Amino acid sequence: MQIIERYLKSIGVENRPKNISDIDLLIKKHLQELSFSNIPILLDEEISLDLEAISEKMIEQKKGGYCFEHNKLLYEALKYFGFEVEAPFARVLNNQKIDVPKTHRFTLLKFEGERYIVDAGFSFMSPNSLIKFGDTPTKTIFERDYIVKEISANNFELAMIRGNGLYTLYSFDLEKYNEQDFEMGHFYSSKHKDAPFVNNLVLSKITDTKICSLKNNSYHEISKNSKKEIVIKTENEFAKILRDKFEYEISDRDLRYLFDKFIN
Repeated sequence: MQIIERYLKSIGVENRPKNISDIDLLIKKHLQELSFSNIPILLDEEISLDLEAISEKMIEQKKGGYCFEHNKLLYEALKYFGFEVEAPFARVLNNQKIDVPKTHRFTLLKFEGERYIVDAGFSFMSPNSLIKFGDTPTKTIFERDYIVKEISANNFELAMIRGNGLYTLYSFDLEKYNEQDFEMGHFYSSKHKDAPFVNNLVLSKITDTKICSLKNNSYHEISKNSKKEIVIKTENEFAKILRDKFEYEISDRDLRYLFDKFIN
């Protein structure tokens, strides 16, 4: 498929993935080159989940994307290369016991008798490698540990280990979901007045050396030995962070609108 071959070339992956190590590299390259961004949602642009449209938006236009786009692209790539994959649908909890709709798509990989989570669409908390099901945590960038907990038959949670406790990211089951289910979640996430991505500016990028994260007026940069925060106060600061840290090109008019609504 031409779209997938173009995708691999755009993120700098030269060889077709064949094993777990290759998929880990694919995830790392994906997160390094393709930013997480909800800017098009905030600018009220129509976002199509058609694979060609995702490719155009994320690869050609460099506008980034959110879970429905990032993880569909990865899912289709792994499927194209012959891996056994499914697309579960999750409820985002962020360590809260709350009733929320299913709004998070990720990928379940089955390989040589084991199951793994592939997720490049959970903003700055996206694991930059496969997360294996089981009792042993998976270490990712900067010793971030993730674990899949089985809550009951067919019900699971993905959690990050923090200090002595767990921070639950989302809950999910292993039922079958289709593109229409994801279209409904996408519609809620991008249109509903109470949806987090309608009310907050969110960007992130994860490389081998740092995690860059922006939420409204707060920019964070995390590396192995340091953390820094910048509270954005001017439009010029905002423009510089978008362009230098996320390589996000934006018109002066749209920049001003976002600054006035979500930062100033």
